[in-house]
Parts: sequence; structure tokens; C-alpha cells
Amino acid sequence: MKDIDYDFIRQTGRVLNSLESSTILLTGNVHDIFYAQKLKQYVPLLDFLKSNMKINDNLIVTYKISSTVKFQNIKERKSFSDAWEYWRYGEEPNEKFNLLLKKAGANITYALELLRQMCVCSNAVDENGNPVFEKKLLIIIEGIEAIIPAGAFSAMSDSERIRAQICIDWFKDPLFIENRDAVILISESKQRMNPSIVTLPHLIDLSVPFPNQDQRAHYVTWFNTQNNAHKIIFQGKKKELTENTAGLSTLALRRLLKNAAHKKGRINSDDVLREVKNFIERELGDVVEFKVPKHSLKDVVGCTKIKKYVQSKVIPRFKSTKNDCLPGATICGPIGSGKTFFWEAVAAESGMIVLVLSRLRDKWFGESDVRLERLKRLLYALVNVLIFIDEADAQFTSLSGNNQHATEKRLQAGILGMMSDPVLRGRVKWLLLTARIDRLSHDILRPGRPGSLVIPMLDPTGQDRKDFLLWSIKPVLKENPSDKVVNMLTDMTTGYFAAMFAELRSELLAEAQGKKLSVAAIKKIIADIKQPAVSQTRTHQALLAKAYCNRRSLLPDES
Repeated sequence: MKDIDYDFIRQTGRVLNSLESSTILLTGNVHDIFYAQKLKQYVPLLDFLKSNMKINDNLIVTYKISSTVKFQNIKERKSFSDAWEYWRYGEEPNEKFNLLLKKAGANITYALELLRQMCVCSNAVDENGNPVFEKKLLIIIEGIEAIIPAGAFSAMSDSERIRAQICIDWFKDPLFIENRDAVILISESKQRMNPSIVTLPHLIDLSVPFPNQDQRAHYVTWFNTQNNAHKIIFQGKKKELTENTAGLSTLALRRLLKNAAHKKGRINSDDVLREVKNFIERELGDVVEFKVPKHSLKDVVGCTKIKKYVQSKVIPRFKSTKNDCLPGATICGPIGSGKTFFWEAVAAESGMIVLVLSRLRDKWFGESDVRLERLKRLLYALVNVLIFIDEADAQFTSLSGNNQHATEKRLQAGILGMMSDPVLRGRVKWLLLTARIDRLSHDILRPGRPGSLVIPMLDPTGQDRKDFLLWSIKPVLKENPSDKVVNMLTDMTTGYFAAMFAELRSELLAEAQGKKLSVAAIKKIIADIKQPAVSQTRTHQALLAKAYCNRRSLLPDES
């Protein structure tokens, strides 16, 4: 089986070998498993780094708060212990190195300072100017966000402030920067780390992405070689399994394959879709909902002009991942005009993964930034996805306000950056729905973002309006209505919009109780319905929709 390449490990090696920096922060998909070529196994990131960086010149030391300072083997610990004893000779107190390691297992702050002093020892020289320790010290600290969590210095405990200061002194020490030793920090998100560490100028942040298609294909092949009972058989084209699992971590892919192996190796597209849905929702919590619309444009009543335009101009550009793709669209129109139902049908017909974005702003400090970082990491892994944002004015109201919190400003910059990110163009499309388009930031509504296409959804007129009326009354009417009856009921429903026609249909079905109604009974029900007092608001929203529309062909003739 051929080797698999990980870009982040090549970048890490380049940075360390060139001495560009002595401190690297790995963030992103750090809780996944990776293929260690020397071991011929998939292992956690810490073991993967130890395997790939185990060369003669390196002595690797690891630390995490649930353990203690660890060497790869007794021989390496003994070699460093000898160097330490030589370096500390004559110092008071001169405790044995093994005792120091034992103390480090019970005290996080002590362990951090011990690691820093080990780098000092590593770079010390004897009386002849020779290094007291011949090898390069590579220290890997996992879960650094648990050691020095995010927060202002004033809000930190005394021990957290001491740890932060130890790291600051350590990583900016000229002796450490200019010499061969290095530190690799591992954290799922830099937003969960203390900013005093993240903002250090010598620290380099490298992202660990979700596996690409080649890496997923490698795992599937490796899994089949390890699984003697049932080989994985995908019920579709050979490439579809690795194509359709875009966005999954290797561990999530493993879970999918293990489940398939339990079912005699058979796996289909529904199994894949279910796992992708579960993984995305686990990864992003309640920020996104994985949407699978059950209706299509055939189920949409009226909207004749918009339907034709969408089928010929919008859906093909949504499906495209090339230069002719549509980066996004904004749908505006008065409340109750059927925007959500219509565009859910469009999403279904596009055949794309649909993510409904909501609740990005979180009340807990830093969580909004973490969620934004996770969302961006996921979008980079997906192939073709539609971000569906309903009630966009409510989602982004504060983003366009004057009194913005610093977190809101960061969110705005992050979201706008993703909307126009050239790497995501063609792979991610943004669909914003709003009845109050004037409340959206003009930065969002510019070309290249959802403002590339602004479509108005207005109330039905002419034949569309008659289609809505017939859709409402036909399920309960005894016979097909004559033109005279249709015209009469049309007059009675003057001012009705999509949501009202839907409510009328529901009212009629409830009254009929499975039976048929006469025209007189239907007239009585319509006469009893009083329209909501929203006409002035809806008129204003309709005018805004027409004003913001940027396609003349989508405006009504009277406009």
C-alpha cells in the first residue's frame, strides 16, 4: 500500500529544519487518527508525531496534564538525566532528575518549568565549550488549552498566571529561539488558548485539516486489509464512498466502516449521508442543522417566473464548482411570501449538502470564535455545500449595528471572509433569506458574496394567485369550480399571500373532516377569516425587495 502524505507534518518539518521558529502550535483536527508509516498503523496525533519525528538527532519528550513528563524509553531518559546531573553539579539543591519527574506528575506548573529548564540544560556547554547534551530536544505538549486556558490575565488564577509567564519567558528567550530545541503545542482551537501565548511573534500556527479524498481512500484500503471477516462493499460507483464522505474525520469514517463490517460489509449512500449528518452536528453542536428537504419545486404552488429563472439560471450555477459558479444569493420579500418553503425545494434539487446556520453567537466567552473556527475547518473539507441562513436579519442584526461587541466584530470579519474566500469559492454557496433586507450589512450584499444575486419573493398575482386559491380549495370541494366561482373566491381573498392561502387550506381541511364542502360552506369560512394587521409592514418590505433586486427580469411588470 502506497504512503500517505500529510501536508501539516511536512510544514512542521520545514519550519523546524529551517529554524524559522522553535515553537509550533497545531490546531484543528487534532483528535483524529493518522497513518504512521513506520508503524503501519493509524494512531492518535501524539503517537503520529513521535513516530514521524523519531530520528537520531531528536530526543522526544511529551507532556499532558493527565500524565507526567515522558521520554520515549528508559535509555533516552538516562542519557538526558546524565546531562542534567552534569549541568546541575554543585548547584543547591541538587535533586536527582527522576525525583523531579515524579514531582512534575503532581504539579502542572512545576512540570512546565521543568520542561523549560530542560531546554536550558540542553543548550548548556561544558568547560570546553561542548554541549552537555548532544541531541536536539523536541518537546510535545498536548492539550495546552487546559494548561493555560483563554481569558484575561486579571481573570486568571495565580497558578495560571505563573504558567502563562513561564511560557512567555520560555518561548521568547533568545537562547531558546536561536538554538536547535523546539516545542510543539497541540490544541483543538487557538481560541481556547490564552491570547498571551497565541500572539507571541515567534509562534507559528499550523492547521491539521480533515482528511482529503486521497487520505480517506487510503484509510478505506487499509481498513479492508485489516478486516478479514467482511470487506467493505459500497453499493454504488467505486469512487463515491470517498467522495461522499468529504468532511468526515478518519475516526468518523472508521465508525462508518465498522458499522458496515458488522452488517457483512455492505454500505450505501444513505449510510454515508447519515454518518456525515451526525458528524457535522456533533462537530458544530447547535450552530448548524444538517438539512435534507423532502419537497421539490414540483410541490411549490405559483411562483412561475421565479421557478423558471431558478431552474435555468440559479440551480446550474449552484451545482457548478468552476468559475461560473454562483457564490451566493439573497432572497428578500415580505413575511409570509413562502421564501423558506420555496428555497428549501431549490436546495433539495441542487443535490448539495445543505447546512442551516444559526446561533453562531454564543453567550460564553470565546465559544463563538471556537465555533467559527470549527465551521471554517469543516467548510474547507467539504466539496460542495449550501449554507442556508433563514431570518438572516436576525442572525446578523448586531453585525450591522453601530454598537458592536468585539466578539461580534470578529464574527463579522470571519463570516465575510469565508463568503469571499477564493479557496471556498465554488465549493461553498451562501443562501440568505430575509424579510428585512435593509437591516443586512452592505458588506454582505456586495457582489462576490450573497449580494451577487438578490431575488425578490413577492405576493402571487394573476394566474399564480388563482393557482394558490385552487390549491387551497380543491382538496375539500365537491366538484371542480367554475370560472365564476373561482373569480368570486378570488375577490373574497383579496390581499391573501402564500402563508394565508396555506392557512386557508388548513382551515378548510379541518372543517371538512375528510368530507367534501359546498361552495357556500367555503364562502362562509373565508368570510369568517380576518386578515392580520400586517399589510403596512408587508407593503414596506415588498418595496424594499423591489429596490434591492439586482435583476430587472425578476421585477414585476408594473415595476
